Amino acid sequence: MIDCVILAGGGSSALTRQEGVSNKALLKIGGKEMVRFVLDVYGQLDEIGRVVLVGPEGEMSFLKKDYSLEILPESNSLMGNLLLANRFLKTENHLLISSADTPMLSTRAVLDFIRQCRPFDYDFYYPIVEQGESEKVFPGEKRTFIALKEGTFTGGNLFLVNSAAIEPSAPVVEKFLEYRKKPLKMASLLGTGFIFSMLMKSLSLSQLEKRFSSLLKIRAKAVISSFPGIGFDVDKPSDLELIRRKL
Repeated sequence: MIDCVILAGGGSSALTRQEGVSNKALLKIGGKEMVRFVLDVYGQLDEIGRVVLVGPEGEMSFLKKDYSLEILPESNSLMGNLLLANRFLKTENHLLISSADTPMLSTRAVLDFIRQCRPFDYDFYYPIVEQGESEKVFPGEKRTFIALKEGTFTGGNLFLVNSAAIEPSAPVVEKFLEYRKKPLKMASLLGTGFIFSMLMKSLSLSQLEKRFSSLLKIRAKAVISSFPGIGFDVDKPSDLELIRRKL
């Protein structure tokens, strides 16, 4: 079984102020808090063991009435939240790390991702979705795409990571998390040669995997997903409007 960490930290933003909530995960979609869509997915999967939610503990404690989960109070950073959860769980297995703002996530998408990751012989797995697949479901929606030799991709909102690799790679991972939606800044961490290759669309997936592995001192692998919902998160009012129409 794989333990799951749901990251629901973060304070006030234009979107939360617009909706009158204190945390994005508590945005209502069809009268249901957004985080519930994610919890419902993991609650249906036999492959998932313990579930830990990291966020504002007091404001989210009501979820424990309906779900089997632990809630940890958030720190002041995304990486800090991940470290807290990893230290709490103390598992020797891989951890599934998921965002709380992905209401289009499905059990099929998670199962497909886990299946492609088996037998878990890499330290870090990250799902990516091809632009054409994404635009079939979310036409015209602005996403962050990176052009590679194999195609143009957007990143997913979950990843599978060897729990033993989290602490040693934390400083570098924190930078990548900070720049995850800024392709040029992300490329700058990889080196000037990678920026040029990316601009020329000559960068390959295997080159990225090798460079990530070298920087983080782990074995990293990208997983191509055919489920666009895995790459859709609610960051801005237009995202929320779109998802309310769909759901």
